[in-house]
Amino acid sequence: MTRYSIKLDDRWSAATYDSGPGILLTDQREDACSWVTHEAAVVAAKQVSEFFKRPAWIHVAEEPNYPASWKIADAIL
Repeated sequence: MTRYSIKLDDRWSAATYDSGPGILLTDQREDACSWVTHEAAVVAAKQVSEFFKRPAWIHVAEEPNYPASWKIADAIL
């Protein structure tokens, strides 16, 4: 499944808030939030870019599309 994440310099967007101004950033890629559609990622990237007055970049990643019934806690490694 294709997912889209937002990167600003060396940090990733971990949250964007519609209810008020605010963006949460993280330096860990695995803590970044992601979007299912490119259009939603564009909206978020514009929000991040405008908030920090810097260019934000959309990164594309292919992630496994596991069934909802699968749970990481139940996996035997």
